[in-house]
Amino acid sequence: MYGRRGKSSYFCTDYIDYTNFLKQMISNWFYYCFTLLIGTLILSSCLNSNDTEDYEFSSDAQITSLKISSNQDSLKVLSKVNFSIDQVSSAPLIFNKDSLPYLFDVSMVSMNINTNRSSGIKIHLANPDSSYIWNNTDSVMIKKLKHIEVYAEDGRTTKTYTFQLRTHQQDPDKIYWQNVKSNYINSPTDQVTVSTKDKFFTFYKVNNALLLSTSSIDDGVTWTTQTLSGLPQDVELTSIQNNTLEEKEIWLALDTNGKVYKSVDGKTWTNTLSALSVKSIFGKIPSIAESTNAKDSILAVVNDGGKFKFAKTTDFSSIRILNEIPLSFPVKDFTFTTINDSLIYTAKYLIATGWKDIYNNSNTSVWILQEDENKITHTSKRLKFNVKGSSLFNYDKKVYLMTSEENKNVFYTSTSYGLVWEKSSNKQSLPAEFINRSNQSVCVDNKNFIWIFGGASSSQNQIVDIWKGRINKLLIK
Repeated sequence: MYGRRGKSSYFCTDYIDYTNFLKQMISNWFYYCFTLLIGTLILSSCLNSNDTEDYEFSSDAQITSLKISSNQDSLKVLSKVNFSIDQVSSAPLIFNKDSLPYLFDVSMVSMNINTNRSSGIKIHLANPDSSYIWNNTDSVMIKKLKHIEVYAEDGRTTKTYTFQLRTHQQDPDKIYWQNVKSNYINSPTDQVTVSTKDKFFTFYKVNNALLLSTSSIDDGVTWTTQTLSGLPQDVELTSIQNNTLEEKEIWLALDTNGKVYKSVDGKTWTNTLSALSVKSIFGKIPSIAESTNAKDSILAVVNDGGKFKFAKTTDFSSIRILNEIPLSFPVKDFTFTTINDSLIYTAKYLIATGWKDIYNNSNTSVWILQEDENKITHTSKRLKFNVKGSSLFNYDKKVYLMTSEENKNVFYTSTSYGLVWEKSSNKQSLPAEFINRSNQSVCVDNKNFIWIFGGASSSQNQIVDIWKGRINKLLIK
């Protein structure tokens, strides 16, 4: 009995544990099924969310930047090219504003094109016409590249850019000269031409008559005789000049007796009374001083009690006398130009050279003058070329000097404000039919043309013609 009860008790216990096990397994199964069901519902909800239904692929087919390079480009010019991108929908254009150097030549280039998530780019070539899908790595035949077509992210919208790689077609350092007009005034015995912002003024003498003709600065062919009054017969034509001070124009002239004449229009002149005899007028000199006197003014040389000194003035109604002029400084038959470099505060000079000093001795140096509060400082450099009858002017960020040597006219240039000079190359030489001359008038207009008026031949006969030329790289488009 005991053993049977014991055995029955044993089997009863095992049965109860197994039943609990089954209940636990069934409970876990329902939990996993429920979890799976919830996860499926959540995933389904995510897949059918508004984000997926509302997503639109971009229709932007714009090129945002472009860079090119080439293994054939030994000077690495192409990698520095900045391309402008005109996004105008009617005629999109990619081009380089600054043209590549004259005779620059490569055939194959690598391109780096940035877009707003485009789906593809097609290259269109010309001569013969062809096109292909570009894979972002293939080299491109740059001479034949005609269009770059961009496919937007949506695969439907496209934008086609015309491509232009601009190269100088003419030598940028060459000056082409043109004979504008001959015999534009009547057989003068002396002459000088002065320019303003919109006109040329030619003052000239015919025997005992003093005359004036003008022309538009955009023309130079049609000249009009003007009524001239107030200037004496003994006026020194080379002293006539036009200056702009504080946005006002002032005309100045000097006679052989040291008297100064002024005008507001170059036609009607009046004598300015002064207690001092004026020897020379050098025109406007820029100031670097920081005092109340630090204004651009007219530089002159005056006779102060038998001593020749520099002087500053705005209109000769009052004169501020400064220091004595240096020995050998030119005061007659000179030429001058002004330097006012906006990028360098102290680079404000008046540069002068020319023929005779106060003792009538020949000058062979260039003089670089600078205004200080109480004096004019100077640096001089002896030149190895002729300066008699020469003309100084500013052009192409350089100081130019036109002079005569070996029976022809040549140009010398300086990039150091007149301290170091070099002869211009044949690219800027004057044409063979240009008559050798001295004491010519040289003007530069706002379109970067150099104008050369008249002058005297080697036999001292007056030349009556007008020439103009422009360096190719300064062509205004």
